[in-house]
Formats: sequence, C-alpha cells, structure tokens
Amino acid sequence: MKRWFALALLGGMGLGQGYVVQPGDTLERIARLFQVPVAELMLANGLIEDPLPAGLELTIPPSEWNPMNLEVLPLPDPPQPKPPPWVFLRLPPAPKEPRARSVQEGLASWYGGRFHGRRTASGERFDKFQLTAAHRNLPFGTWVRVVNPRSGRSVVVRINDRGPHTRGRIIDLSYGAALRLGMERQGILWVRLEILDRRPQP
Repeated sequence: MKRWFALALLGGMGLGQGYVVQPGDTLERIARLFQVPVAELMLANGLIEDPLPAGLELTIPPSEWNPMNLEVLPLPDPPQPKPPPWVFLRLPPAPKEPRARSVQEGLASWYGGRFHGRRTASGERFDKFQLTAAHRNLPFGTWVRVVNPRSGRSVVVRINDRGPHTRGRIIDLSYGAALRLGMERQGILWVRLEILDRRPQP
C-alpha cells in the first residue's frame, strides 16, 4: 500500500516535481512532506500565505525527498464536527397554583405556648412555630389558605387538630401562622378561608 501511494505521488509529479493541493493542506505540511523550506516553497509558487485552495498545482523546489519513505507524510486529522453555538432546552411547565374548592369566612384565633409539644387530635405533636391549624370538620392534612382581607396578608396552613372550642370562631391557628397574618397581639381576626385542592408548591 505504501509503495502504491509513493508511485502515485511520483506519477502525479511527472517529469518535474509538483503537487496538487488537497483539502486541509497547509504550506507547512506540504513543506514537511517534500522536505523543503517553507520560504522556498512560497518563493517558487509566488505564494504569500495560507490557506491554499484545493486543486492548486504547486511547483516543488528540488530536494532530497525520498517518496518511498512514507514515514514523513503526516496525514491531516479528520475534521471534527463543530458543536452548535446555542443549545435550547425546553423549560419545564410552571407549576399550577392550587385552586380553592370552597371559601369560608369568620373569626380566627390562635394557640401556642401551653399546648406546645402536646399531642394534637391527629396524633402529631403540636409545634407552635409550624404553619398548622385546628378545624372542626376538615379532614386532617387539608391545606387551607387563610387570608386577612384588611391587610391582604395570607398564610397556607395544614389542618392537624380539632377546634376551635369557642363558639363563633371557624379556625384556630398556630402561633407561627398568626405571626404571618399579623394577629399575634389582637388574638382574633376576621379571615377568609380558601380550602385548597392540593398542597401548594414551596
């Protein structure tokens, strides 16, 4: 195979020493190929700089190049595919807000201190800093948005207890939830309850 390639090069040169530029060829590679200085190669062909157009016939200055010594014939690296300049990723759909199944209005109260650490009606231990609440008949685990209509502040709580045990009130909030609504000093507040169909995204 090497001998055939060398004979092909000799046949392409004819009587004079010449070379047809191949795609990806550079002056430096051709000069190394035929063991001639780059300056002489440029001078012999009136060249100024790379890149060389494929198919251009070059005159090769005389040299001691041996066409049978193919070890000096560096092959160009195969072209590597260029990565696309931009990669567009489809964004995941925005999570939908939970919808209110029903709405209730009335007075809310809060509880904390002396009940902290005790068992709730659901069996959980009450933590006054968690966003939980007591309701008379909503299932445990129900998520409720409690809105202060006057200020617009709201908080989402999880029902884990039963109450309130005082007539005229519709929900008993933890101390942490009361802080979110700004009702920790007054004790009771007129609120709107929005019973949600699922847990809201954090």
